[in-house]
Amino acid sequence: MSKVKTQNSCKIIKNLFVVCCLLFVVSPSLAFDHVMPNPTINGPTGIIRVPSADVIPYKNFNLAVDGGVYFPPGGIQSTNAINYKMNLGTFHGVEMGIVGGTDELTQQMREGVFINMKLSLTTGEEPDPLLLAIGTENLSSKHKTDVYMVATKYLKQGPKVTFGFMADFPDNRFRPLGMAGVEFPLGETFFLATDGMIGESMSQLNAGFKLYFTPLFAINFYGLNVLDNINAKDSKSAFLGVSWANPF
Repeated sequence: MSKVKTQNSCKIIKNLFVVCCLLFVVSPSLAFDHVMPNPTINGPTGIIRVPSADVIPYKNFNLAVDGGVYFPPGGIQSTNAINYKMNLGTFHGVEMGIVGGTDELTQQMREGVFINMKLSLTTGEEPDPLLLAIGTENLSSKHKTDVYMVATKYLKQGPKVTFGFMADFPDNRFRPLGMAGVEFPLGETFFLATDGMIGESMSQLNAGFKLYFTPLFAINFYGLNVLDNINAKDSKSAFLGVSWANPF
């Protein structure tokens, strides 16, 4: 039964990937001067799993929802998942957000939502800026809270590089992690993305892409822990989602 369900989940992910590729092929050739940063799988604006130093501008907000499949280690049967999130530019240089969804094992909706906060330390008004930010994820969670400091550099050639430090608290102990990632534009609307974290005995690599249909609306395909490391923060999983800034 577990094997059949895993095969069905793999077929779903393959079909979702094919749909995304077709959308990229048939999408109109658009050119945008600027696209709105969209949320990571965990909520704050960033790449895939790693938050960036970008923040939602003051009085702006975005909404996002992702559907996907977890592939837990140890031969445990795959489970479906849904994540939803919202970020709001509450003050100049301050981003606040919430994230909720289903539990990885029970597939039931979690009680309540977790809180994310990010504070920008630079204005980023110059060309090709270097941005700095500090923040926290999952502030109201008992086991998933972490804090971070990140820098994001916009390169003249087009890519956007993010690197920084994260600390989480598994088993009530302090664990420092290094993190880094890059978004590489292919044209004006399609971005390849990869990021990862490493520290102590854990490591995790993520990969995916973002396709913008307008500067405010994007389709995202994310693969978490693509190397299936059993010591990673997240189980191997794949998500297809949409993000929309200022929909109302």
